[in-house]
Amino acid sequence: MRRITLSTVRKQIVIVNELGVLLSSLVVVLAIFIQVILRYIFHHPLLGMEEIAIMAVLWLWFLAIASASQRGFHISGGLPVTRQSIRDIMGVVYPFVCLLVSFVFGYLCYLYCVWVIEARVISGGLLIPWIWSVSGAFLGLVLNTVYLTCETVAKIGAFRRARQRGSQ
Repeated sequence: MRRITLSTVRKQIVIVNELGVLLSSLVVVLAIFIQVILRYIFHHPLLGMEEIAIMAVLWLWFLAIASASQRGFHISGGLPVTRQSIRDIMGVVYPFVCLLVSFVFGYLCYLYCVWVIEARVISGGLLIPWIWSVSGAFLGLVLNTVYLTCETVAKIGAFRRARQRGSQ
């Protein structure tokens, strides 16, 4: 029986995240392409293509944010500090602050998702339940929080190892 490790689970999450970015990108491109062709060549636009594109863009934005966090492109803090000890501390502070912000936005998005479900909000043209688009934002923020948690734990571990080496 194959043993499931944390790195295996993380790789699977990254694959799902990247597939979500790819699929939502394709939906956006196809929806806009179809709308342009129908509107400007056939002079008969299709009702609701903008709604589909907007819903896919919400998925794309938030999954891309999570993907950027996973790759380490989410923030770059460059303070002109020469002391290595301060730079080591800031290496822990940056991802921790990002993690706190991700928790706050994730919680606010959760509250919004609950409201959308309870209020049964639907889109204006196609009458699609709005939870389909909001769930993309929530999933992206959850993935972002997972990635930032991993990064923060890794930075804390690196900071502790650097401090132990410095004290020896």
